Amino acid sequence: APAAPAVLSLLRGGALDLRWTTPAATPLAAPPALDGQSAYAATRDGLLVAWDLDSGRARWQVPVATVLPVAVGGDLVFVVVSGGIQALHAETGAPAWQRQLPGTVAAPPYWDTGWLILSFDGGDLAAFRAADGELLWRAGLGAVAHVPPAPALDNLYLGLADGRTMALALATGRTLWTRDLGGAATGLTALDDQLLVGTAAGALHSVDLASGRTRWRFRTGAPVVAAAVADARRIYFSAYDHILRALDRRSGNLRWRRALPHRPAGAAVLVGDMVLVPSLATELAAYDAGTGAPALSVASASEVAGSTHYRQGGPPTGTRLVAVSVEGQLLAFAPRVEPAPVALGDLPGTAVSEPPAAQAAAPPSVPPPPDRR
Repeated sequence: APAAPAVLSLLRGGALDLRWTTPAATPLAAPPALDGQSAYAATRDGLLVAWDLDSGRARWQVPVATVLPVAVGGDLVFVVVSGGIQALHAETGAPAWQRQLPGTVAAPPYWDTGWLILSFDGGDLAAFRAADGELLWRAGLGAVAHVPPAPALDNLYLGLADGRTMALALATGRTLWTRDLGGAATGLTALDDQLLVGTAAGALHSVDLASGRTRWRFRTGAPVVAAAVADARRIYFSAYDHILRALDRRSGNLRWRRALPHRPAGAAVLVGDMVLVPSLATELAAYDAGTGAPALSVASASEVAGSTHYRQGGPPTGTRLVAVSVEGQLLAFAPRVEPAPVALGDLPGTAVSEPPAAQAAAPPSVPPPPDRR
């Protein structure tokens, strides 16, 4: 869903402040997952915590030891635990179901529209029904699906650690096509007309969803950072040559480029008509999607590391951006709202009454002289 005009107006004003952080004494063990209400993440002291996005208050916490990011969807939070996978109710943290797993999970769990996808050390991929954890299919791929999958229509698109990109039928796990794009995928984005694959070999590929045929390829000369993002006209991505690029969505031709002042730390994020790029710096910077001109700069109390999340929905003045510091703290940013000017009331002190105008204009009375008789 697009951002509300009121929210974009506040963000365009450039006034975003750090609203709250998690305690430095309990750093995160992995990046968070977000829904419309909370941020969910495991801490290094063995807790899984749900933080309210607007107040930063811990809504609930349960003892769960994990080193992988959690997934959230369908009112459940999914966490990989020793020997299995566990689902908790997002509202309360109460257990929903737990399943033992035959193997070690090698990548973060992935949720999409009722499906839970897990990739294992041996190269198997398994699909579970998210509501109750029932195994629906398991496929041997020969390599770990090391980046988040990209679902589209009835298919699931995968980037494997050995450099292959694959399409599977989501309902059965059957392989539809396989392509070697010359480098391991760093991120996948499935659009309605194409699959975007960034690679560690320094290229962004546009691949036909049905056949896997390459539509176009754009070389960068440096590994692409995470997954690209797109709007109706352009595709946006950064690479480790410290450049943010915008390409034409249909042809792949370069529309603009912007040199970044710092090393990018995660996938670009579309915020209305701005493109925000997480960087290893004490600021968050966004650029105009049409021109690449600087549009927003947000100061952070700590250096940002990893991806940044933009929150859809919520109150206009509530938390809009969530990032993670290099120290492992959640950083929540919200629009600054200046108080509206009001007329001055009574000033402090003792009230003094003014005389009527007529009395004020009259000369002061003089007492008669004393009688000396």
